[in-house]
Amino acid sequence: MSFALVTAQMLLIAVLAWPSSVPALEARSLIGALLILGAIALALWALAAMRLHTFSVMPEPVAGARLCQRGPYARIRHPMYCAVLAGGAGALLIWPVTWKLIAWILLGIVLAMKIRREERLLMTVYADYASYRERTHALFPGLL
Repeated sequence: MSFALVTAQMLLIAVLAWPSSVPALEARSLIGALLILGAIALALWALAAMRLHTFSVMPEPVAGARLCQRGPYARIRHPMYCAVLAGGAGALLIWPVTWKLIAWILLGIVLAMKIRREERLLMTVYADYASYRERTHALFPGLL
């Protein structure tokens, strides 16, 4: 199941990142580009906070890793997924076509499934995950 979720995630990211035309120089495209840059910054911050040796695209926790609660993880349990969704939204603003909207919605569904699986596993590995989960948001502070 994990491999299928990761494969679907990567394919949908590729669909969103694939340029469908030359972007128009409009405010919408600028906002989209800023969202993408913000997403990249968030992803890099999350990687720095968790240490690269514990990073995995699979939802299963890496053996011997510790629960990261610093950097963006102090407020968001899944900042990498947040970055992926924000970057996808940015791409959708730059190239607003129906098939990209469908891909972004499907990506959200895939990431929600990954989060559910990952959090079930994290609850069994880390004794303090339940309290961490209570004081943080899954993706977006103030929203989810």
